[in-house]
Amino acid sequence: MKMDEIKGNTMSKRISDIRKLYIKILKRFTDLSNKEIANLLEIGSSTVNNVLSGRYKEDDFIIKSSMEINKNVKF
Repeated sequence: MKMDEIKGNTMSKRISDIRKLYIKILKRFTDLSNKEIANLLEIGSSTVNNVLSGRYKEDDFIIKSSMEINKNVKF
């Protein structure tokens, strides 16, 4: 994924939102523990816990749909 292709708000905000989306998808569709997800994404386990506990709401995501991801990010 080329992060320099992302347009819109700041690139770091977009990367953060993509990471939050990955965390939710990994938890929903795999049987990985929070610690395993954190290790896989090379982030702190507290970030995974905060995302999954609802600290970051869906409305906080800039990315609202996969269509927007496809439009703005080259895979």
